[in-house]
Amino acid sequence: MKKLSILITLVSLLGCATPAQHFNRQALALRFNSFIINTTQFQHQIYTTKNLKKGGKLHVYLDGDGTPWIRNRWIADDPTARNPLILRLMSQDKQPSILLGRPCYYGLSQSFGCDNKYWTSHRYSKTVVQSMTHALNSWLEKYKFNEIVLIGYSGGGSLALLMADGIENIKKVVTVAANLNVNTWSKYHGYATLNNSLDPSDVVRLSASIQQYHFAGKEDEVVPAFIIKHYADDQKNAQYFELAGKDHVCCWESEWKNILRFIE
Repeated sequence: MKKLSILITLVSLLGCATPAQHFNRQALALRFNSFIINTTQFQHQIYTTKNLKKGGKLHVYLDGDGTPWIRNRWIADDPTARNPLILRLMSQDKQPSILLGRPCYYGLSQSFGCDNKYWTSHRYSKTVVQSMTHALNSWLEKYKFNEIVLIGYSGGGSLALLMADGIENIKKVVTVAANLNVNTWSKYHGYATLNNSLDPSDVVRLSASIQQYHFAGKEDEVVPAFIIKHYADDQKNAQYFELAGKDHVCCWESEWKNILRFIE
């Protein structure tokens, strides 16, 4: 009975974990290191693989929007993704890799500078982009990698494109199921237009020296493939790939090693 009581208590505690706590446990279970980096605007959570070393190539992962809203009616207290897909993708990557957290995500929603607008109306705002760019550049000063690859999932793909010009030694941008035309995406779903956010389709024309790879799921109803294709077709040195059997979440994990080999 004592063992049963302990088990019930543990299950209860796990059930009460916040999305950020659940995400952090998953990161630690995958043996990632955890750091906090400050900018003048926000704090950012960073998770890293254990094979970091100076020089060489670094993959920088950026997560999606998570859960900004509850049932599309109430602003979430914690926008952290309920499904830590980004961690499982990064765990398959043999390259030195980091996950750069967005402002106010991963347990930092009450930290300085945070307001729920930064995961709703201002989620891709200039303030967010500048802080993430500054955080990454500050972190890179320590390791000085020779080649940076930004890998953005969903809304993280939008941020990857918005950040790219500000990152030293950027070579490639990879997006997966990313809403690369924010206005079209908002109107498609009947959402309020994110007027306080930047839109990659309006402001980003990356140099041809930066290779772009944009992956869409043919069955994706969250970010329909046509949104990604229209963006890719308007860019220099960009390749577009539409994968059958993939929606917004399923089944990128099973394809991820192949995608990593391809972009290399």
